[in-house]
Amino acid sequence: MTALEKETLKKSLLQLAHEEPDFVRELLLEVKEDLKKARRKRLEEIVEEDFREYDEVFKALA
Repeated sequence: MTALEKETLKKSLLQLAHEEPDFVRELLLEVKEDLKKARRKRLEEIVEEDFREYDEVFKALA
């Protein structure tokens, strides 16, 4: 996306926020929740990867 496209999109979103604040608020909450889920999923993947990587070490320490 070019800088010009981003600026056009930004202006459109600001106008939409001005005209339909409830819609934009709900949309932002939805985006926030989606990002939260994605971060949580990535963290779980990292933890699982670490456990697989160090499985033998954990077994030796047990």
